[in-house]
Amino acid sequence: MNWTKAEDLPLVRRLIAEGFADYCEVLIDNFLHVEPDAIRRAFGHVPLAFHIMHSRFIERPAEELAFIAQRIRGFIRALSPMYVSDHLLQFTVGGRSVAFLPELDYERQGELVLDKVRRFQGMLEHTVCFENYPSILGSGRAQPEFFRRLVAETGAGLLFDFSNAIIAQRNCGVPTSAWASLVGAADHFHTAGYDFFDGCPAIVLDLHGTAVAEDTLELMAAARAARGARALTVTLERDHNVAYEAWRDDLIRVRRLYA
Repeated sequence: MNWTKAEDLPLVRRLIAEGFADYCEVLIDNFLHVEPDAIRRAFGHVPLAFHIMHSRFIERPAEELAFIAQRIRGFIRALSPMYVSDHLLQFTVGGRSVAFLPELDYERQGELVLDKVRRFQGMLEHTVCFENYPSILGSGRAQPEFFRRLVAETGAGLLFDFSNAIIAQRNCGVPTSAWASLVGAADHFHTAGYDFFDGCPAIVLDLHGTAVAEDTLELMAAARAARGARALTVTLERDHNVAYEAWRDDLIRVRRLYA
């Protein structure tokens, strides 16, 4: 399960203590103001993973990024996470910050992004797994092929988000089968609920506040059958509408797929 906000710590610890989750994925850039020992004390011997949301490593000025990377590197050395993950997306458009973080233009920005990934991994001194984007526009159809280049040319990994792949299929027709070879080689996964936005056109959004949908569970089951029993991690994300019963019940449903 994931941990994004300090106020959710008692609930996260309870669900882990009760055996519904085996490890915690920490949104580490939300906790860089504390020392690594405080994170370790909060979780005891529970295994940890790191997820990064706002590194902005593609756009951030070099001096700022070096400072943030140094801080994250200290957490990596102190806590030995199972994996470190981040996102490929934009935080600005035309130099202006935007509330909705759009997908990359893989054809136009591809070479720049690959170079930035190499540099960022060097700064962290650690391999980074990058999460697939919940595409809305047709440009998302280029995403699977770009990730194949990313893995092959930078040594980075794929953090495959099952629900994001379903969202991309629903919104712009990217078949989940386009990810098959990458999923077969991946070791780390996300899943979450999604929501429908009744706009014009109607779209599906990745909001992490509802139960995992049946089509997402079906995709997870198919991937589980195809890859066999090789070790993996699957993180169930919930960032909104956080409640004990809802999160517990979703964890139970996901765990059944890997029993």
